[in-house]
Amino acid sequence: MDLKDLTPINDTVNVPIVHPTTLDPLLNDDKSEMSITVYAPHSKEYKKAVFDQTNRRLKQAQGKRKVDVTAEDLEESTLELLAKATKEWNITYNKEQPKFSVDKAKEIYSEVFWIRDQIEEAVSTSLDFTKA
Repeated sequence: MDLKDLTPINDTVNVPIVHPTTLDPLLNDDKSEMSITVYAPHSKEYKKAVFDQTNRRLKQAQGKRKVDVTAEDLEESTLELLAKATKEWNITYNKEQPKFSVDKAKEIYSEVFWIRDQIEEAVSTSLDFTKA
């Protein structure tokens, strides 16, 4: 056994988007399956997003005895991390196929909240983690 064989081979996870109750694949008007590609937690892009958030919180906390963190702050941080961890997508939203941007991702992930669960589950159960 070689430890190198147990290292990730991809830095991204493709997430097919399914109907939240029927689990049927969701299709765009061109009949392509909707999907979102996100960076995996071990990737440099994902880590950068986490480090940026952590560094911002640490700067806020410096010199203060008490740091106020609200549930709204945590929700915003979760949305921001997920948006920054998104690489690209093939989706239909509001009758169009929007170009990916972090701001648009935050809007969609906030509005279509159930997509976040699908992304998080796909990342945590990704089978494309090792060579072996």
